[in-house]
Amino acid sequence: MRNTEFFKPFRTLYARITMWIMLTVLVVFVVITYMVTYFGAKGVLLGSTENAKSRMEITNQRINNVMQSVEVAVFNTIPEVEMSLRKPDDMYRIVRRLLEINPYIVGSAVAFEPYYYKEKGEQFSPYAYRGVGNNIYTKQLGTTDYEYHYMDWYLIPKLLKKNYWSEPYYDRGGGEQMMTTYSHPLYDKKGHIFAILTADISLEWVSDLLRKNDIEFNRKALELDVDNEQELQAEMENDSSFFYHFAYTYIIGKGGTYISHPLRDRILADTYFTYSYSSKDSIDNLIGYEMIDGKAGMRTVDRDGTKFVVSYSPIVRTGWSMATVIPYKLITNRSAKYATIIIGVMLFGLLVLFAVCRSILKRATRPLTHFARSADNIAKGDLNASLPQIRTRDEMKHLHDSFAMMQTSLKQQIEELKTVNEQKGRIEGELKVASDIQMSMLPKIYPPYPDRQDIDIFGSLTPAKAVGGDLFDFYIRDEKLFFAIGDVSGKGVPASLVMAVSRTLFRIVSSHLDEPSKIMEQMNEALSDQNDSNMFVTLFIGSLDLKTGHLDYCNGGHDAPLLINLKEKKQHLLSCKSNLPVGVMPGFKFEPQETDVDTDTLIFLYTDGLTEAENIDHQQFTETRIFNVAQELYGADAVTAHVVVERMTDAVSRFVGDAEQSDDLTMLAIKRKSI
Repeated sequence: MRNTEFFKPFRTLYARITMWIMLTVLVVFVVITYMVTYFGAKGVLLGSTENAKSRMEITNQRINNVMQSVEVAVFNTIPEVEMSLRKPDDMYRIVRRLLEINPYIVGSAVAFEPYYYKEKGEQFSPYAYRGVGNNIYTKQLGTTDYEYHYMDWYLIPKLLKKNYWSEPYYDRGGGEQMMTTYSHPLYDKKGHIFAILTADISLEWVSDLLRKNDIEFNRKALELDVDNEQELQAEMENDSSFFYHFAYTYIIGKGGTYISHPLRDRILADTYFTYSYSSKDSIDNLIGYEMIDGKAGMRTVDRDGTKFVVSYSPIVRTGWSMATVIPYKLITNRSAKYATIIIGVMLFGLLVLFAVCRSILKRATRPLTHFARSADNIAKGDLNASLPQIRTRDEMKHLHDSFAMMQTSLKQQIEELKTVNEQKGRIEGELKVASDIQMSMLPKIYPPYPDRQDIDIFGSLTPAKAVGGDLFDFYIRDEKLFFAIGDVSGKGVPASLVMAVSRTLFRIVSSHLDEPSKIMEQMNEALSDQNDSNMFVTLFIGSLDLKTGHLDYCNGGHDAPLLINLKEKKQHLLSCKSNLPVGVMPGFKFEPQETDVDTDTLIFLYTDGLTEAENIDHQQFTETRIFNVAQELYGADAVTAHVVVERMTDAVSRFVGDAEQSDDLTMLAIKRKSI
């Protein structure tokens, strides 16, 4: 099978119209789907980020409450320490009791200044801590292996002379776990520091709390069941790639060190900037600096091509900062499901619409195929070619009647030529009938729209023979002036038939389509179908918005129109793309063009019968003489469309003189008037 046979169904008019309707509907559906998905994603994003903020605030408040309770417990213990200074060994009882009344404290010490108790030596720091089974044990903290006087939790509050929460650390020789220490300096009556009272809290519960919150957030976002939740927990603890699929929360210290993180090997070992410096998105570093500065916010960052939403806020009491990271695709997970449903319904609707449109348009345009075939057969000489039956009273009926009348006229003419070849006058009479029929299809009442003050139109067609191949037409629809001018290849009756088909096709197709390029493409398909005579039409089609002056147009191998601006006294040829004539190649894509036409501007359209009009010396009229005639109009009063055509007609008549007219001469002038 040849390729042309395979694609032949797609060259039909009904198939083209169906395709453009479906493409338009598809674009509308795509836009609607995009808007629903976009705003749905925005809503999900807002809900997810608000949920993350709420969880962070609750977690932040809980951490602050725990730390505040520890601070209050330490403060309430100070009087008891001061009352027991004469009994140093009572300090063991005091720190032990502090652990008993506050379950969050895992260790507490009263760390005295060097040699505060000479009998106890340089280091004396009674220490209580929780051991196996939550039992409380006591011991002397200061040893040669653990000189607490050089520890941050002791030195910093002593130097700053104020209470201090230490950076998290792993306490070796003390609590033997990751913790942070609250240090409260103790002063004697002279205002000198004699000891530091501490309370250690474990950070394991903080990591557990964040981990549970993350699992709960991901479970709801992904709609997981209990088994999936357990798998999710295992994956978050063992697989670093979970960063790209699940939300997670972490805490960094004052210097950016991870205090809590889903990957335990990063805690106290890495800083936020260890990874942010390798990111291509500068927002990553900015987030780290803002967290260290104690700022709160929410930003979107791109990491290795994956978008994340990062929400962060400070833990004020400690100087730490907490952040929740949510993959953007996790946020849009639900909106994607809704979009899938919408797309499914859309596709089903498109299939139904395609079937309905195809059936209706195929039925509506079927006569055009028969008309084109009949016109081609008539052009070959088969004057008995059958015409389709038309029951409607629209352009199809008008085309049918025109064809029937032309068939009858042509058959009569041929019969008369056969029987009375010598009667030339009778032949001319028959041709005059055909000419009258042809001319009756063209606009002939001027002014055509006497009630309109914004447009002035005048056209004329002077055939070189009894019947010609030139055409022009215009009408107003939806406040737009649709107009066309064309020149059929060849001369005589075949050209007049193609002219009649072309003019009728213009009326039919343009009544359903607005874009000149699309109108021309549909006409091209109809005229190309079974065009065994290889006839074609040079054609110019325009659509002028009468309100705005915006002109959409398409040129199919025709002469470029002349724009005459009477107000500014200037003129120029309209820029036209080099498209093929109509009927040459099926499937050809005609390039659309557009421009704006000012008021008091004339659009002068013509066929090559004007520029190629010859005098007895075989000199042509040319575009230069057209420009000269147009220039003479600048100083004239009340220049109308009729005046322009009349001046051009007079000029070409004077130029040609007694020479015989060699081609059809067609002119159409359109003036956009100021109201």
